[in-house]
Amino acid sequence: MIFARTFFITAAISFALFFCNTLFANPDSLKTNKPKLAAFPVLFFSPDTKLGGGAAGLFTFNFKSDSLNAQRSSINFGIVYTQLKQVLIYLPFQLFLKNKKYWIYGEIGYYKYVFNYFGTGNSVPHEYIEKYDAVYPRIRLNALHKLKQNIYCGVRYVYDDFKIDHRDSSGLLLTEKPIGYNGGRVSGLGVLVNYDSRNSIFFPSNGFLMETMFYAERGFTGSDFNYNRFSIDASNYFSVFKKHVLAINGAAIFLNGAVPFHQMAMLGGTKRLRGYFEGKYRGTNLVLAQAEYRAPLFWRIGLVAFAGAGMVAEKVSQLSTANLRYNCGAGLRLQLDKKRKINIRIDYGLGYQSTGFYLTIGEAF
Repeated sequence: MIFARTFFITAAISFALFFCNTLFANPDSLKTNKPKLAAFPVLFFSPDTKLGGGAAGLFTFNFKSDSLNAQRSSINFGIVYTQLKQVLIYLPFQLFLKNKKYWIYGEIGYYKYVFNYFGTGNSVPHEYIEKYDAVYPRIRLNALHKLKQNIYCGVRYVYDDFKIDHRDSSGLLLTEKPIGYNGGRVSGLGVLVNYDSRNSIFFPSNGFLMETMFYAERGFTGSDFNYNRFSIDASNYFSVFKKHVLAINGAAIFLNGAVPFHQMAMLGGTKRLRGYFEGKYRGTNLVLAQAEYRAPLFWRIGLVAFAGAGMVAEKVSQLSTANLRYNCGAGLRLQLDKKRKINIRIDYGLGYQSTGFYLTIGEAF
């Protein structure tokens, strides 16, 4: 009953946001290579934030050096406040210069967030949960140069100045004191190799995207920690029939060194195994596979079904099917921007003795 009521409320909110965006959209800006600015109120829901609201916008444009019909750049911006008294100020961006010869993407943000902590690994009691408050600015900057068709190489810089304001006095963070339990500065450099043949950055119907990254934090990079990260994240998109899309995503993360608990690889949340709290399972190694089938229904409304499986472990040798965690679920899509195929996403995920309801903008992968 509670789920049904929440579903209909959020569906109504989604329609209201859609009509608000449609009302204030500028038809002339839909012309090729014309910039477009869409601003709208935002309301969202997830198990990690509860209800949240604020204002957001999307600016899409081309640079003067781009040719006609070149890949458009985008800058998102938003400020929101949640039911858990969280503050999120964010500005993610994707910039394509000189007909996508240069690709710059990342995020600038400031967050006052209430996190959940369940311990590390797979053996924590299912019912255990503790909360801690953290405040931090965030910088994610990736700058890549095209080497050949669809292949890019470049560098990454990451920065979080993580200040933990409040912890449970009897919780695991204070009793076990994992690395980073008292906060700390994250600052590191990495090397990226990307392959991108998607036909859309917001809702691809065919193509392949892979990001391969090696990243390190040391004292000389400005970090309070000393560890390495290697990761591969890949998504493949297939047009099935009549605008149906099958999307498949896989990820692997391997860390070594003195890894702070808040930078470990995590399952759960709005993108990886929907149905679990973000960080329900965390470790220094992660393997994940998930798939989603996307089908249009009528007008601007679509239906999706998804499923996945993933695991975390302290050591690579401990990655085992015995520790697999599964999820499945379904959702609705409401097309906020028909030309660029930007959707409002409403998902309900099921995990092992766990569920999650999500209302947000953009696809999980």
